[in-house]
Amino acid sequence: MKKKVLLIFTLLMVSMTAFTACSKEEGSKENENEKVTLTVWSWDVALKQLEASAERFKETNPDVEFVFEEMGTEQIYAKLSTGLATGDGLGDIITLEGEQLSGYASNYPEGFLELNDIVKKDDFLPVKMGEVTVNGKVYGFPWDAGPIAMFYRTDYFEQAGVKAEEIITWEDFIEAGKKVAATCTTPSGDPVMMLPIAPTSTNFYRMLLLQLGQGFFDAEGNTILNTDASVKALNLEKKIFDSGIALSYNGWDEYEGTVANESVATIPEAVWMIGTIKDKAPQTSGKWGVMNMPAFSSGENHGATNGGSLLAINAKTKNAEMAKKFVEFAMTDEQLLVDGFTNYGLYPSYMPVYSNAVFAQGDEFFGGQKVYQTFIEIGKVIPTINYTENFAEALDTVGSSVTKVLLQDADVQETVDKLQSDLVSKFGK
Repeated sequence: MKKKVLLIFTLLMVSMTAFTACSKEEGSKENENEKVTLTVWSWDVALKQLEASAERFKETNPDVEFVFEEMGTEQIYAKLSTGLATGDGLGDIITLEGEQLSGYASNYPEGFLELNDIVKKDDFLPVKMGEVTVNGKVYGFPWDAGPIAMFYRTDYFEQAGVKAEEIITWEDFIEAGKKVAATCTTPSGDPVMMLPIAPTSTNFYRMLLLQLGQGFFDAEGNTILNTDASVKALNLEKKIFDSGIALSYNGWDEYEGTVANESVATIPEAVWMIGTIKDKAPQTSGKWGVMNMPAFSSGENHGATNGGSLLAINAKTKNAEMAKKFVEFAMTDEQLLVDGFTNYGLYPSYMPVYSNAVFAQGDEFFGGQKVYQTFIEIGKVIPTINYTENFAEALDTVGSSVTKVLLQDADVQETVDKLQSDLVSKFGK
């Protein structure tokens, strides 16, 4: 009897074990086949490129679905601020402008996934690693970059007897600009100015400051806007603005108008300006060239940047590993990056892709010049900048100071001293 009971008990245990194993196996298969949904926030052409990346990603990851939400930058930042404060309502993957991440990650360090394990810093332009690194941790994946060069009209230079290779310093640039203004006229008969400057914007001042290796803050986050470099940059902008070679403009539409109306001989701007020039002034094909920005003195750093973006991942995403897998794929796949560059002008910060043949091709719009090689070399010497959580707030105050100097003839040293004092009082350092 005892043997019979033991046999029944043994058979029962075997059956239960087999059933449990089967159940686990079936459950595992269900989990493997479970659909994963990733919500992505982005804008304009960046969104289009991410949609194309998602289609490629799904070829090897068929169980992933994507929901793309298109918004402008201001809408993203408004929703991001609310979502980080409440801990709810954020997308899984969020596109940000490069200089914006530091502020959000400093104030909400638990809001974004750390990406140190998937971002290989030696593969990216140093300036982009500076944008995604906050307090020693990587909170974003670098995407497109905005190295700045000098776009110039070869026909205007020729008419004025100016040679691009002889413009080494900003002093050379000013003298060349005077020749252009005295010699060249636009299709509508107006004098051609050497470059556009927005007197109510920080853009040109920031370019010049970056050339001197400085931003608004030092590595520890201290405000450094009354330095010798700051004074030097603002004095130079004032000198150029007052020299009679600058075309004053206000806002993006007027900026584009300087291209469309053929009003200027040069434009110091980021690589993405190539698309704007081709779009707004197709009649000028073959009349453009690209050169390095002039230096403060011969041999100094020529590197500066304007624009660019990155991807960050919501720390509360339910699909962290899949989100990281997609972001890494979209930001490092060579063909995707080449497509994003050729289709939308998204200039990659992932340096291994620069060996692709597309970056060595000549561009007939620029007289056959291999313009992208110039931007590749410039990108390597752009200094790493610590934007800090205070950059966005500082920007308006700095802009007001620039305006006072350019339009109200305020003393440069007194202006930057007051700017320094005001920002230190506001930020505490």
